[in-house]
Amino acid sequence: MPEVLELKPLKNKNLKLILIESEFPIDWWFETPEDLKEDIFWNLHLISKEYLQLIDSLIEKYKPDFALEEKPNMWNTKLNSSEPLRVLFKKRGIHFNHAEISENAELYLSSALDEHRNMIKNIEKRISELMKNNGDIPKNDDIFQRIVLWKEYLQQDYDIQEDEVRYKVREAWMMMKILNLAREVEGKKLRGIFICDLRHFNGLEKLTEELGIEIEQVKLKRTIKTEEIEQVFEKDLDVDLS
Repeated sequence: MPEVLELKPLKNKNLKLILIESEFPIDWWFETPEDLKEDIFWNLHLISKEYLQLIDSLIEKYKPDFALEEKPNMWNTKLNSSEPLRVLFKKRGIHFNHAEISENAELYLSSALDEHRNMIKNIEKRISELMKNNGDIPKNDDIFQRIVLWKEYLQQDYDIQEDEVRYKVREAWMMMKILNLAREVEGKKLRGIFICDLRHFNGLEKLTEELGIEIEQVKLKRTIKTEEIEQVFEKDLDVDLS
């Protein structure tokens, strides 16, 4: 039976949710851009040892009963048993899982935009044909300009609808997964960690207010030490940066 989105406050339980900013942005699309499918960093979903050390220190500080992470868009499979965060939380004896919109809901919402996608692809094909036939961009061609404008209008409308799912809809689904896990964990006073993209903090904060959940936010402060980077690359990795 398909999972249904339902947000209900916890009964007889008090939850404090610690939102932790992910090390890198966690992007999401209905269709992953072609240029990212071959991107090494995108596919590896790397996590630095410094970030893992930070999470470990936050585990020590907050002593959570469970933890979740926003599922990266590039992962179409189940949680990898060797994934660093899972290994860390397992070592600490903390239940860990991913939070994301259900597959059925995503497919349903995506199908509503099929017509937009097809029209955009057909218009892009027509634009390429006109440019090829002209040998360049036909800047003074009224028909060409109208086609380009129409494509831009369609793309903007598509992006607006995708953004609605990217944030508001997915945040509701992620919050439901957090609540469901909290219901499974024993105890009246619980603490949970949710690692996610910083762009979700405001939306999730509004949901926690409506659901009577206490919240605390942990945002990252990033610094780049170029001297240390040069030392690692040149001495440890044998890469000349000069």
